[in-house]
Amino acid sequence: MLICLAAVSALALTYRLTKDKIEERAHEEQLRALKVVLPRATHFSDRKSGVEIDYYEGLDRDEKVVGYAFLGEARGYSSTIQVVVGIDPEGAVTGIEITEQKETPGLGSKAVEVPSTRTFWEAILGRGDTAEPGRPWFEAQFAGKILQDLKVVTGKTDIEIQALTGATITSRAVTEAVRASLESFLSQQGEGN
Repeated sequence: MLICLAAVSALALTYRLTKDKIEERAHEEQLRALKVVLPRATHFSDRKSGVEIDYYEGLDRDEKVVGYAFLGEARGYSSTIQVVVGIDPEGAVTGIEITEQKETPGLGSKAVEVPSTRTFWEAILGRGDTAEPGRPWFEAQFAGKILQDLKVVTGKTDIEIQALTGATITSRAVTEAVRASLESFLSQQGEGN
């Protein structure tokens, strides 16, 4: 019983010591995701409560709204996938960021992988790829899409969303998370059909 009491006390103390740091880290991650999905924004409003979905306003230096960001989620193959979605004032997607997923490594997890531009020999010699890492191609293809374009196809496309090879369920889940959250946001703003 003394061992259990000591373990519980140690766990409670550790939680109290790390709670603020964990919350600070979560806030930093959220701010980073907002900056990715609304690159034109210099700062963001506090979270605003909507009837259907909560959102953030992205503001420029002159306090003009340059876009909105909100969270979406959908069930993937092996986990719930959470995304942050950014849109411009006209309703076109400016970007998405997958913030949480536990999909199958090598398949569904490719949704967040950034392709390397280094050759085998550059990697061996420690050269190349010194630039800032790019965006995952799967996330990048959402930029510029409107609600009607959010459909998954398995072949090459310039209009719809191209599925990840071998991970169609994950591709559809991410697209559904974006589509459903966008639909909810536009509906509550009076812009949806």
